[in-house]
Amino acid sequence: MKITIITNEYSAEGGGLSYSCQQIHHLLDEMGHDVGILSSNVNEELVIHGGYNKNLGMDLAHEAKMKHDILIYGTSQLFIAFGGGFNAYYAALLAKKSNIPLWIMFRGSDGNLAKWNAEISYQTNFAVDVAERIICLSKELADNLKLITSKGHNIDVIPNYAVRIENNVKPFPKENDLHVGCGAAHMNEKKGVSKLIELVASYNNQYKEKIHLDIVGEIDPDVLVQYQYKTNACGVLSYVNFIGGKTRDEFRKIQKTWDLYIQTSVCEGMGNSVTDSMSMGIPVMISNTGFIAEFANKYYPQMVFSSATPDIMSNEIHAIINKESAHNEYTNLYDTFFEAVSVNRVRKLWSNLFSSIKACDIIPEPDSIVSVSLHDVDGDEHDNITTPTTVFQKFCEDVNHMGFALCSMRDYLALETKDRKRHIVCTFDDGYVGLLQNAMPIMQQYGFTATVFVCTDYIGQPNDWNYKDKKKRLHMSFEELTELQEHGWEIGSHGVTHRSLLRLNDEEIIYELSESKRILEEKFGPIISYAYPYGDYSNYIMELVNRYYTNAFLLTQGGVFLAVDSLRIHRYYISEIYKIIGRL
Repeated sequence: MKITIITNEYSAEGGGLSYSCQQIHHLLDEMGHDVGILSSNVNEELVIHGGYNKNLGMDLAHEAKMKHDILIYGTSQLFIAFGGGFNAYYAALLAKKSNIPLWIMFRGSDGNLAKWNAEISYQTNFAVDVAERIICLSKELADNLKLITSKGHNIDVIPNYAVRIENNVKPFPKENDLHVGCGAAHMNEKKGVSKLIELVASYNNQYKEKIHLDIVGEIDPDVLVQYQYKTNACGVLSYVNFIGGKTRDEFRKIQKTWDLYIQTSVCEGMGNSVTDSMSMGIPVMISNTGFIAEFANKYYPQMVFSSATPDIMSNEIHAIINKESAHNEYTNLYDTFFEAVSVNRVRKLWSNLFSSIKACDIIPEPDSIVSVSLHDVDGDEHDNITTPTTVFQKFCEDVNHMGFALCSMRDYLALETKDRKRHIVCTFDDGYVGLLQNAMPIMQQYGFTATVFVCTDYIGQPNDWNYKDKKKRLHMSFEELTELQEHGWEIGSHGVTHRSLLRLNDEEIIYELSESKRILEEKFGPIISYAYPYGDYSNYIMELVNRYYTNAFLLTQGGVFLAVDSLRIHRYYISEIYKIIGRL
């Protein structure tokens, strides 16, 4: 596959993001993909700033850059944005403009801290809405990302791979001062430098053996002055050594001299310095953030600080270095960890992602079925049930303008196979009156039809069953459903009571399937289509559904072949339909 990675950092000597980006580039290249690197940055030296609109120069430079990048990289099969914020935003614009699928990889601060910056939150939210897959380094990062995005993605967690250099774990010194360290390309409060200083003070005040701390990494001059002041105020000026920035090889040589690596970061994705320390057999104690902490909490939680309080951290360090079994426990943990993040393991996780494209990628095969999932059409405000009338109007206009048509499942099956690729099966769940009042008149303008799935217990009744829906809605009556059918719409079953089939016993499942079919067929003739309430199903439930219906619809997205997936037909949102028809 021809892949373009879009990043604002790329260097073996850069920070965590740039180093990880280079690593992923090499991994994908080894897997046989044709991988290119595209910077999202603009050369500011070439931009004239100032005047009444100080941003004009940069905006024009980005506009020119996008036109150039589309021309050069517009033949890519996949864009991967490495990092969120503006980088992901630029990648999303580029992806939409060139109709190329986008994946976004979030690595740390780009997702963990984005919620505290309105501009970055907007950029990230926009990018996620465009993206077809999200990949994060940790579950914490994925959870933070969900706070600022409106689109419900299934997020894949894939760590960086790591190569073990030293198989033996370094033992703790006995009755000697402890030489510890921490470092990164750039050290600041995100890395918890103040906490490190306070930890050293707490430890040295409590215990006979002292901690000597090395801090490696660039520190902004004004911040360094404050850290030096703090070390003096805490009485540990002679115990804390600010070494400054080093190359990665120089840093690793320094790391090897340490008895313990201490990380007090507020947030991390997967700290490269921590991983490097572990690979060299150096014991680590880390704050409860990121992939490594999540992994350690399962196997050896003593390695993770239980609190960010300096006194507690210093006590936990003292306890672990004096624990007789600590060396063996670290050895066992490191063995398990490096097996989990081996090159082969991480390569397999990436291979699984790419293999899934063939089965359920948003770009359908020419003979696969494409279906759109909707509920109600009403008003001018979006919610999880409602599509605004103007949005639906424009959607129908655009579908028609691009040479496609919306149709019911019944009409779709009546088409010749060669004609199906220009038709999108349009489905509405629950059967609200807004369909008769708003959706049908719009669709009639273009000769479109749809399938509406109804729950027989709620025909003509309000939506009291849906406690999550804040809006009072009325389900269509039999008379209103008949009017839809007379205009070419298909009536399908959504069960009797809209209960999840996964929560019912066999007798209840059969009742939901058979009774709804019986009631609907008395009024509307043969009923062949069914939609799983809440999209919930299993292989066993699918077998039961097959007794009564020829087609059944899910709520999840993905391309399917009607010949083999007629009882688990995936459906797309309107935004995804635009992407699909834009590529066909």
